Amino acid sequence: MKAILLVPGNGAQFHLGETSLDDTSDILHADTLFSALTNVYAFVFNGAERFIQIINEGKLRFSSGFYALLCKENPVLFLPKPAIDFPEQCDPKRLKKVRYLSTGVWNALQLGFDSETISTTLNPLDYPSIGSEFVYLEDELPVTTGGFEKKAFRHVVTAPKVKVHTIEQNDRIYHETCVQFTDLPYSAGQLKGAFYFLLKHTLNEEELQEFLAAIRIMADEGVGGQRSSGRGQFEMVKVIDVDIADHRNASWYVGLSPISPSDDKEFRDGLHCYELFVRGGGSLGVRGDPDKHRLQARFVKEGALLRQDIQGSIIDVSPAQDRSVLRYGMNFSIPLGALP
Repeated sequence: MKAILLVPGNGAQFHLGETSLDDTSDILHADTLFSALTNVYAFVFNGAERFIQIINEGKLRFSSGFYALLCKENPVLFLPKPAIDFPEQCDPKRLKKVRYLSTGVWNALQLGFDSETISTTLNPLDYPSIGSEFVYLEDELPVTTGGFEKKAFRHVVTAPKVKVHTIEQNDRIYHETCVQFTDLPYSAGQLKGAFYFLLKHTLNEEELQEFLAAIRIMADEGVGGQRSSGRGQFEMVKVIDVDIADHRNASWYVGLSPISPSDDKEFRDGLHCYELFVRGGGSLGVRGDPDKHRLQARFVKEGALLRQDIQGSIIDVSPAQDRSVLRYGMNFSIPLGALP
């Protein structure tokens, strides 16, 4: 499996809006990536229809953007903690704070996973951590990381702002929340945080090179909101190989993208343990006119436990008179456990 590393500069900020400027997502959702890439295809290549077509044909799937940590160019990738049962001896308060497992810890979790009870013998609290959210294997970071338990390479920051280009006299002060990356120093250099997303495809060489070019353009243009203020940009894009199993003989799956099931059967038969969240909304450039706002839709959040590797769908969130706004709800999942 391939992964695309999106490496920002030290101090780079990303506004990945949830509902308003004073809120931000912790994840670079796959539908945000889809929107950014669709715009690149529309303005740089031969229209967005070609990009949407290769996705609808099943030739391209990608996950949401999760966190990676680069140490001497060797990335440690983190996956969301799955919605399964952990050992009873785990401190529930500390376990709740753990949100991401390195691929090394994930593979250890797989070895202790019981498909019948949907539980694992692995205790994430037995492993070293960066902050309270990211756990990893000691040999994944070949550096002395003492003291990182109280540090983090990713912060959520909120800053006051003032409306300038507006005729309104009231409520000119507002707050903007962003995800900010901060390099962590150690004896031999810096640990650098990044986003990454997983990729599966059957594209031909021309289609693949066009897609990779679109990603590099997207990195320069930026993703998320407030890009005109310098938010959302990356310094480097890198394609790497990732040792994550494919979907053959899987008994359970973990979703790594926002999912909109394609029909009731996928929702009923495919989902087991999941959380719903709302995506969409927002104005298309006409303030105060509800007819010009994107529609809202509920999606299954990343980390959901699935019985089947369902397909998902791309849904239309356009206003009634405008059929041009699509939101990515295709499923990208990885196996958890295997059939005998």
